[in-house]
Amino acid sequence: MDAIAELFKLIGVGLMSGLFSSWIANKDHRQRKWWELRVLAYQNAIEALSDVIYFYECHMAAEVESREISDEASELLSKKCSESFSKIRKYADSGAFLFSDNVSESLKRFIEPYDAINYFDHLDTNLFLVKKCLKEIVECSKVDLALKSDWFTNLWFFALISAVVMVVSF
Repeated sequence: MDAIAELFKLIGVGLMSGLFSSWIANKDHRQRKWWELRVLAYQNAIEALSDVIYFYECHMAAEVESREISDEASELLSKKCSESFSKIRKYADSGAFLFSDNVSESLKRFIEPYDAINYFDHLDTNLFLVKKCLKEIVECSKVDLALKSDWFTNLWFFALISAVVMVVSF
């Protein structure tokens, strides 16, 4: 009879250990996947803002130097800017799903329309806004994407499982 009780104890301990290990692995996998998704979103948003900055810097330099941008270069820049602005708009619409509230607000402020006095004012203001938005996103990404240790939760469950195993063993 003692052998059967010991066998059931071992089965119980093995089952609890297996379930606990599976739970930890599944939780860790889901957190990693979510983190990778957020990293990709931040990376794409930063790249899109960088492309928009390049567009405005090229046009600003041409305006300051009183020179024309070639039609081919202008078309290429406009196409890249349009694609990037479309991405930024989509990220602003996704809101706090992928980004923190601060990043979401920064993106929304950037895409808000405004009235410019002239072309130079339009370039200058947009360049300032996109640089400000990029700076805010980079600063927030350092906090939002920092790896958080969940060791306390794992330690707590390990202690609980250990206590159950000790009680079952005696």
